[in-house]
Amino acid sequence: MPSRTIRVAAGVVIAVTALSYSVGDLDPRLPTALSAGFAAGTGCLTFAAARSLTRALRRGEARNGRMCGELNRLGRRVGSLESSGEVRHAECLRSLTRTTQLVEVGLDRVGGQCRSLEREIGRSYAQLEAFTDLRSLITPRAPLPALRGWAASPDVLRTMTGWILRTRPKTIVECGSGSSSVWLGYVAERTGATVVALEHEPRYAEASRDLVRAHGLSDVVEVRDAPLLPWEEGQESYLWYDREALDGIEDIGLVFVDGPPGATGPAARYPALPLLLPRCSEQVAFFLDDAAREDDKAVSDRWVLRFPDVVRTEHPAEKGLDVFVRGGV
Repeated sequence: MPSRTIRVAAGVVIAVTALSYSVGDLDPRLPTALSAGFAAGTGCLTFAAARSLTRALRRGEARNGRMCGELNRLGRRVGSLESSGEVRHAECLRSLTRTTQLVEVGLDRVGGQCRSLEREIGRSYAQLEAFTDLRSLITPRAPLPALRGWAASPDVLRTMTGWILRTRPKTIVECGSGSSSVWLGYVAERTGATVVALEHEPRYAEASRDLVRAHGLSDVVEVRDAPLLPWEEGQESYLWYDREALDGIEDIGLVFVDGPPGATGPAARYPALPLLLPRCSEQVAFFLDDAAREDDKAVSDRWVLRFPDVVRTEHPAEKGLDVFVRGGV
């Protein structure tokens, strides 16, 4: 709104103007005075208007200055936010990259575990199939001993059972004793064979004999104490079962090589074939268990070179199985 000064000056101008028109005939000097008054009023009005405009301009300038200051502060704030945003954006990208890498590593690990689990399921299924086949062939007279682990796996026992049922050997020799002595004993009982198990640990030998007695197989399975003694071939020496424990063993048609343990010395199972082959029938099979182990792989390869008339067949058993056959089936 107009200031008071402007309103007063405007009133004077209007009043003087009206008076000059209404009283012009009364006094010739009055118009001059009124003109002077009109000029003065107009000047006051002009001055007041100029002053008011000046103040308005100053207020506008002040407001503009404050606005510019606010805009400058806002600009600095925006710039600060942009800089901060760039830093946080870079941090987020680094965090996202690390997270992605961790997720990829985790997925690879999970994938590996899934593949391992899938393989284990496949192995367990194969062993279950073999166990079912074995179990259908016998009628146990006591709880059957566990298989797998330190004991023979069902797939190996099934392969040996197939050989026994096809060839009907008179004598079966085990290098080692335990659960396999009972299972082989039931199959041997069915075919009329005998089983001789060689055991170097007296406490294990007694435990195996207890198992055999519990199943009523003492007339079929004999567990012999056979401590490990040195045996030499050429320049090499081995620890193997006492040769006296082999007395009376003849016409062997199957040898299960599951001992001595690898911890007893390098190539611990090598002497089995050179020492037992002369006691075997024309048709015989040596079953080398744990053939997937490096030490027993080396034994298997040496047998191939040393005995060319014995044919090796590799089987995909749980722990590896190499079968050496002389005489075919």
